[in-house]
Amino acid sequence: MIAVLTALASLCGVLVAGPVSVAEDRTYGRTGDDFLPRTLPTGVGPDRPLSVDSPLLRTSPARTAQLAPMGAEWRAAPVRVPYKTPPEPPAAHRPATEPKTEQPRTDRPKPQQPKPQQPKAQQPKPQQPKVQQPTEGKPKAPKPKVDRPAADTSKADGTKAGGAKRKIFQGWAFDRCQAPSVSTMRAWLASPYRGVGVYFGGRGRHCKNQKHLNRSWLRETKQMGWNVLPIYVGSQSPCVIANIKRKFTIGGNAWAQGRQEARDAVSQARRLGMAPGSALYLDMEAYRLGQRRCARTTLAFVRSWNREVRQQNYVPGFYSSANSGVRHMERARKAGERDLPEVMWFARWNVPPSLYGEKWLNRRAWHPNRRIHQYAGDVTERHGGRRLAIDRNRVDAPVAIIR
Repeated sequence: MIAVLTALASLCGVLVAGPVSVAEDRTYGRTGDDFLPRTLPTGVGPDRPLSVDSPLLRTSPARTAQLAPMGAEWRAAPVRVPYKTPPEPPAAHRPATEPKTEQPRTDRPKPQQPKPQQPKAQQPKPQQPKVQQPTEGKPKAPKPKVDRPAADTSKADGTKAGGAKRKIFQGWAFDRCQAPSVSTMRAWLASPYRGVGVYFGGRGRHCKNQKHLNRSWLRETKQMGWNVLPIYVGSQSPCVIANIKRKFTIGGNAWAQGRQEARDAVSQARRLGMAPGSALYLDMEAYRLGQRRCARTTLAFVRSWNREVRQQNYVPGFYSSANSGVRHMERARKAGERDLPEVMWFARWNVPPSLYGEKWLNRRAWHPNRRIHQYAGDVTERHGGRRLAIDRNRVDAPVAIIR
């Protein structure tokens, strides 16, 4: 009887397990509502069935039902294996007919769409002053660009400074530390310049020993047709940038010092034959505008200087760097300060000459006939056989009235 049962159990185990293959080592087969492994231990096959006490037989519902009548020792509670999604077989075992999905390429360059071109606005070309040919066949001097078509002219302005009429010059001018000789001024009549800046006074003036500048020089240059821009280099800002100017800084009483130096400027101008109504330009070299205390001291000195010059019936002008002194005066104008310069001479080099294109000056301020642009410095030119190192200027402003 025992032998018969053993044979039947072996036959049932083979029917349930089925053939074993290595490829099915990690697959599952379904029996009813449960999952049972189709893989048998190594060495078990059709010719070698499972033993009756195998745990695989005890976990099978079918085996449990068949062995229930044999006694309690063979009875075991069925184990229900939770459902699991079978894992995807490796790529090596996928069907050969499985379609391959091709990822779209993202590195292909996109076709460039032609951009519509905007028509460029044509800027009117400014008229340039004619340069006369040098007498000795030397190369021509560079032609300064003009931002206004006004020709070189000198005229009397109806605006009065303390009862005196002003003389307005519109054209090109040069300035240099040492005033040229009369013969050089005559030779430079071959140049496009008709204005000349001269340093006539001030404690901060570099070329104090003027070899040629006197009353006779002014009269002769006037007869030639030259227009004079008088420059006074007085005390400098306490935060002046140039080391050579620091020994000439403003003292403790800026207002009193400005008034005193203004009287000296007027006195020097009268001694040289400059009549009331002449413009006198205060030279204030570049300084650190961000230092507020220094800026207040500098502004007080400039305002006092301007007030005294105006009371003496002369025109107070102001020369400085566009980024410091000129910008400072513009701020003061917007703030409603009084006693500001009447003429603005701003230095911005290596740019085309532009009287009303300076970014720190409002176009409606110091207008009309109240601006000078120094657009180049430390350049050398040769005219009429005479060579000079100069600064270049575009002028639309009052000049000196020579008696």
